[in-house]
Amino acid sequence: MMIKEQISKQKVQRGKWGRSFTIYHLPFTILFFSSLLFASAAFAQENHAPLPPLPVEATFGNNRLHFQAVINRPISANGKLSFFNLSTGAVDYSNTASETEMVVVNNLTYSLFGNIKLTGGAEWHYKLGLVPQLGLQYFKANRTWLVLVNPSINMQPSKSTATIGIVEYKPALSQKTQLYTRAQVLYIQSLEDGKHARSAIMLRAGITKGKFTVGLGANFDYYGPMKMEKDNVGLFTRLAL
Repeated sequence: MMIKEQISKQKVQRGKWGRSFTIYHLPFTILFFSSLLFASAAFAQENHAPLPPLPVEATFGNNRLHFQAVINRPISANGKLSFFNLSTGAVDYSNTASETEMVVVNNLTYSLFGNIKLTGGAEWHYKLGLVPQLGLQYFKANRTWLVLVNPSINMQPSKSTATIGIVEYKPALSQKTQLYTRAQVLYIQSLEDGKHARSAIMLRAGITKGKFTVGLGANFDYYGPMKMEKDNVGLFTRLAL
């Protein structure tokens, strides 16, 4: 029923960006996970791992405004217990109710070994309501790299698997500026019928000076079993709190 309502309410943007990107969806995913291996090797070259910032980001695209904020902080003295939050939202420039999205993920994470953590909590979804989650998380960050992979199982309202992956590469360009690049993926699949439920790919490239980053951003979002597509390309700004 929800899928039918999405089909009837949503206007799908299908430009040449969307059609060409769908063709390369699978190769990009392979490239993304290959980059995880390369990033892990890069960490061995840098032993210092500063506490990651709290990034707040807004993307002003050609079709809608997208917002994202990430929190990943230890809450116990030994650092084993942490809090992870990923909040994302999107709205078109006409403030259309059916086009407005908001998802907030809140998890407690417990360090098992190395950079592997057990995660448990819930997601608040703008259509599905409260979605309890249980999963694992790999997280590591240094001055140049950040890698996060979070596979989980959603318990309600129907069982599904969800995976969030983030890779950032931030090499220094000068004493005051850095290159900022990020690839972020989301994939959700139903365990009841094995069909695609939701996926997204986000790409960012910009310049960082101090706490501020400005650059180009592209979002490619896919909804439901038919993978209805919405593309959004434009400028993004990011503040590291």
